[in-house]
Amino acid sequence: MQRTPPQKIKCMSSPDLHREIDSSNNFVTCRKRKEMDDKSEHSTIFSNNILNEKYIEKLVTNSVRSVLSAELTKITDALTNIQLAVAGIISDSTALKNSLLEVNNKLIDIDNTLCSSELRQDSFDARIKGLEEKIQQVSERNAGLENKLSSMEQQARGNNLEISNLPEKKGENLTIITNLGVIVDQKILSTDITAIHRVPHADHKDSRPKNIIVQFSSRILRDNFLAACRVRKNLNSEKLSISGPSHTIYVNEHLTLKNKILFRECRNAAKANEYKYVWVKHGTILVRKNDSSPAMAIRSFDNIKKIK
Repeated sequence: MQRTPPQKIKCMSSPDLHREIDSSNNFVTCRKRKEMDDKSEHSTIFSNNILNEKYIEKLVTNSVRSVLSAELTKITDALTNIQLAVAGIISDSTALKNSLLEVNNKLIDIDNTLCSSELRQDSFDARIKGLEEKIQQVSERNAGLENKLSSMEQQARGNNLEISNLPEKKGENLTIITNLGVIVDQKILSTDITAIHRVPHADHKDSRPKNIIVQFSSRILRDNFLAACRVRKNLNSEKLSISGPSHTIYVNEHLTLKNKILFRECRNAAKANEYKYVWVKHGTILVRKNDSSPAMAIRSFDNIKKIK
């Protein structure tokens, strides 16, 4: 199979080839100049842009630096203030610590002083307790001695009688006691009486006649005379032929002042508790609630509690 051969391309020659080349070269040159101008302008713009960017960057950098510097200054000032505050706190803490240490030392001193005071107090308490015990012993001994002395005083009055409410007269003859013996059927001789006299009242404001103390030569005579007087009731000054208003006469044992007060307190307590009998026998105060009850001896003020 036969193919058609390719046709030859004919090259056309142009007489203005040189002009065309020159024209082409001029075109190229213009284009190159234009490109170069474009590149120069673009380069200028680019350079300007770069310069602007650097300027802006510089401005931003300076602004940032300024802001950062201001903030750093503030932070530095704040830190300085914080350091000063911390230093002040440390100083105050040190001062407080020293104060607490001083207070602690004072407390230790106070504690030591208190311990010493407690020891002294314990010693004082022991001494005081010992003194109280001794005082108690001395008080008990004194009470015992007072009781013995009171008992001895009362025994010394064992021969005495006390006549109360007998009217006083100037220049009176106290041998009137013999007349009283006649009235009570108990004969009394002048030799039976060793002493007779009036005694002042304990209360100087008491307007009653002074009591008469009669001392007999023996207790038997005294007891017999007293028993006779108690049997004969309603003794008065009229029966003794004493002028003036009639006075009831009382004849009792001669008690000490302490026993007189004790006797009065016993009578008050007996009356309050409805006791029937209160009397004195041989210097001892006795009470009895009724005829069937036993007699109780009252020897001290504490014994009054028995009357209930």
